[in-house]
Amino acid sequence: MDPVPDPPTTPLLATSAVLLVLFTAIASLDGLYLHLYRYRLYRRPASRREHWLHTANALLFPPLCYLLYCAQPSGAYLWLATSLAVATLAIEIADVRCEHASRADLGGLGRNEYLLHFLMSGLRAGAIVPLLAGAPAEAWALEQTRLQPQPVWLALVGWCVGLPAVGTAVLHLVLALRPLPSAPGQPSPTAS
Repeated sequence: MDPVPDPPTTPLLATSAVLLVLFTAIASLDGLYLHLYRYRLYRRPASRREHWLHTANALLFPPLCYLLYCAQPSGAYLWLATSLAVATLAIEIADVRCEHASRADLGGLGRNEYLLHFLMSGLRAGAIVPLLAGAPAEAWALEQTRLQPQPVWLALVGWCVGLPAVGTAVLHLVLALRPLPSAPGQPSPTAS
């Protein structure tokens, strides 16, 4: 078996960890407070697609967090982490494209929420891209497929962010699977 590639440097890891924590704080405000509590997007027929996109992103985040922060991936695991990051970007693009129609009856997205989305995109990219780009060329070879330990402090950051993200993903999924409330004057979907 080939030697394990060197991990990215500590300053790169520290910067990535700080950006991950900042991303998570802003994403929690946007996702939990604005999307689920204030606007209850999961209950709005016009916002159902948007909520499903948020749910998909919430489901992808814990494994991505694990693969990049709790372990040092190489080989197929590094390609999987890259695929999850690209899928997240594709979901974010679809989300931006549907938000206008999803929020039209609410007056659209407010300036502050646009700002939150801008910050989240930049922080997420700043947290993920250096870890992927900092991987040495030999780490991308499939014969290098393995998960090595990250420094303990980085793994702790990963677990502290990733474990609550599992709960957030489950909450999004449970809410997405709930039937939409009946419109006034319409029979309930559970009525016989």
